[in-house]
Amino acid sequence: MKTLKLILSLMMLTFLAVFPVQAKDMIVKEPPKSLSKFYPPESKEPKWIQQMHKMSAHFGGVFVNLKEKDFENVDKHADKLVEEYKKTSEMVPEWEEYFDIKAAEEFAAAAKTHDIGKAGKASGKLGKTCGKCHGDQEISVWTKFHWPSFHKIKVTDPIDEKEVEFGKYMKSISSSMKGVTVNFGEGQYDRAGKALKVFKTRYMELKSTCSKCHTTDDVKLFYVGKDADTAFSGLANELNAEKPNPGNFWKNVGLLGKTGCKNCHLVHRTYSFIKEAWEEEDKK
Repeated sequence: MKTLKLILSLMMLTFLAVFPVQAKDMIVKEPPKSLSKFYPPESKEPKWIQQMHKMSAHFGGVFVNLKEKDFENVDKHADKLVEEYKKTSEMVPEWEEYFDIKAAEEFAAAAKTHDIGKAGKASGKLGKTCGKCHGDQEISVWTKFHWPSFHKIKVTDPIDEKEVEFGKYMKSISSSMKGVTVNFGEGQYDRAGKALKVFKTRYMELKSTCSKCHTTDDVKLFYVGKDADTAFSGLANELNAEKPNPGNFWKNVGLLGKTGCKNCHLVHRTYSFIKEAWEEEDKK
């Protein structure tokens, strides 16, 4: 039991050492141009993140095999970690300062003693190099290379059949929704009903636009699925009623806004703003 607790404690310390990223450490600035050659479209494969996975696998492999007393594979992972660490250190010249080859070699040497305590202790210095880079760059890299640029997406407005930028299309959806809610608030139910048809047509077109990225059946309707259908049906029922119920009307407006608009914005909007700001800065 004591041995198990020691191993778990060392593994936790190792994890914290490798990923000591706190909110105050995070910086959101555009990654260097040299990194682009390791991501599509300049590279067929996302080579940079592949290197991260390789190093992580070998680092973890050391501790997994130390725990299992598979010392032959401990040595193999230790050597491969140093090899991949050196390779990664040469990929982006601007980030050379994040790497400490000596720390990697010292960790490998400690691992080869087959003493998990010594390996855990030696991992701290190496982990700080990883943590420093992650704290400075990880959010920026994920933003630039793993999220789409929404402002580059074109949408054909189903109402006037004109092609517009995604941002302008979002404003059209918002304007259409206001046509529904403002008219309802004024008691202009016929106008609200007409506006609802326009709003629904524009909103549900997102099934096509979102499916460009949300390609599988279980995710393509994240924001335009059953909840949206339920909300639009509820809104139509109220506007067609002899005496619309304001409580039911606003409940369905809230359902649509929360499960559709808000959830989409929480996932995508911040990244889109950051990328657009970087690209505007590059144009100056």
